[in-house]
Amino acid sequence: MKLTFLGTRGEIEARTPRHHMHSSLLISCRGAKVMIDCGLDWLGRFERLRPSAIVLTHAHPDHAWGLKNGASCPVHAPQKTWRTLKSCNIDNRQLIKKRTPECLWHHSRGIPGRTLDSGPSRRIPRERRPSVHFLRAGSRVHP
Repeated sequence: MKLTFLGTRGEIEARTPRHHMHSSLLISCRGAKVMIDCGLDWLGRFERLRPSAIVLTHAHPDHAWGLKNGASCPVHAPQKTWRTLKSCNIDNRQLIKKRTPECLWHHSRGIPGRTLDSGPSRRIPRERRPSVHFLRAGSRVHP
């Protein structure tokens, strides 16, 4: 699996060498390429990447408005995002359903280290993992 940070710039006007394009990540694995977010800077540009699919986290301009003219691949997004982007010409809209604690519990059974909390909220404890911030656009992370 290969992660390519295509952009790290938020919804701000200033462009710097480190933050040139709107936030976007390309995940490549076994010939498939999934683009996470496609901000306005990617309008008319993301097609050259030929993603197999696009996943939108939310409908802010710096995350989704690169799809104003549509997309030739499936686009996955939550219902709230689709309501905001209803005027976009996207033929293959896929709904990301909100996961409930019960759904998370069902999918976590039998996985070592993931147990159900005994409290009334039935939450699954989160594992602490290191995170990486402020990578340059175009940076690649390999396992």
